[in-house]
Amino acid sequence: MTFRTSSVFAILPYVGLCVALVLSTWAFLRSEQYRHDTDEILSQTYEIQWRATQVRERLLRVNGYVRLASEAGKLEPDISRQIALVSVNIEQLLALSYVDRFLPKKDAKLLQDVRQIIEQKVTPIIVAGSNYAQALPYMDRLEQDMFEVSSATVNHSATLQETAQIDIAASRNWFLFAIALGLVAIFYLIIHQRYAFISRRDQHLRSFASLFAHMTRSRVTALRLFLDNTGLGQPLSEEMLKAARGAANELESINNGLLKIAYNERDPRSEDLGKILRNVAERRNGLVKLDIDIDTIHLPVPATQFQLLVDELIQNAETAVNGRQNPKITVRTALRRLRFLGRTNVILEVSDNGVGMTPEIAEKATVPFFSTKAGNHVGLGLTGCAQMAATLRGNLTINSNPDKGTVVQVRIPAQPLQATAKG
Repeated sequence: MTFRTSSVFAILPYVGLCVALVLSTWAFLRSEQYRHDTDEILSQTYEIQWRATQVRERLLRVNGYVRLASEAGKLEPDISRQIALVSVNIEQLLALSYVDRFLPKKDAKLLQDVRQIIEQKVTPIIVAGSNYAQALPYMDRLEQDMFEVSSATVNHSATLQETAQIDIAASRNWFLFAIALGLVAIFYLIIHQRYAFISRRDQHLRSFASLFAHMTRSRVTALRLFLDNTGLGQPLSEEMLKAARGAANELESINNGLLKIAYNERDPRSEDLGKILRNVAERRNGLVKLDIDIDTIHLPVPATQFQLLVDELIQNAETAVNGRQNPKITVRTALRRLRFLGRTNVILEVSDNGVGMTPEIAEKATVPFFSTKAGNHVGLGLTGCAQMAATLRGNLTINSNPDKGTVVQVRIPAQPLQATAKG
């Protein structure tokens, strides 16, 4: 349950960051859509208002011509053209696909009535060429109707524009909210990584402490037995003195090895991986065979960590093949590029044809305080090897079969290796 909870908290910042990016993209696209809609509304508003204004201007001219004709008895020839333009403008206005968005049904009905009155009431009087005063009441009514239509158009257009501006403002607020959420996710990620680093460091310290206790317990017990047997009036045997000196030397070697691990960051010395492996193999009198990938020969790696790691893995292999016919120990290296993840791993593999381990023992091989050896082993142990790989942001896996041999594989990212090697 604790593992699942920690995994959820580890993934949560990335999920928050992805949500923030999605919200930001969505808000930006919506803002652009609102801006486009607002421009379209403004264009449509201008079209509606312009055509309504044209109808009013034509009606004013017709009204003026009719009043002059009723006073002077003479009709302007342009009146027929103006009446025709009134009908045409009303027809074009009602034919617009978006007219229903700006004009309620009541105002659309008024426009149709204006057109009918012009065609059925005013035009016959003009054509008759007499009694022009009869057309004046109709003209006054038509002007009032067009005033109502124009006012409704202006008011509705203003409402649509304000609504569009509100939508744009709301979209911008969402955009700002998404940015703020992204910043929160980023800072939480930084804080989480900081505490994760502290947790890993504490875990390494606890592992080193456990490893120290595991490797020194038998030696300390031997020295305590030696001290308990001194001062009893009996001379000490040479064997006891030799065992005590050996236990003290082993404790000193253990301390030196663990101190090298604990303070590996203070030792920035780096060497080529191929050189380290050749030096280790030369000390084994031909027992160890090397299969080094050409891409890893000159790969710079932390010298201290890799020497300890390779030495311990080969020591374990030597113990496993001791007494076997045709003993074989092979050290292989390779670079494996993970294109999907965008990184490259260094593969270090030590295999032998020794006695092997059962699945139960292989599963416990990296657990502190677990050992199948006697108390005279001075190396780091597989627990220390696993911790060393973890320190280099890698991992260690064991594949073993009884009486067939063991393969220990270490995978370490190449970029952290090079950065650590550069110090």
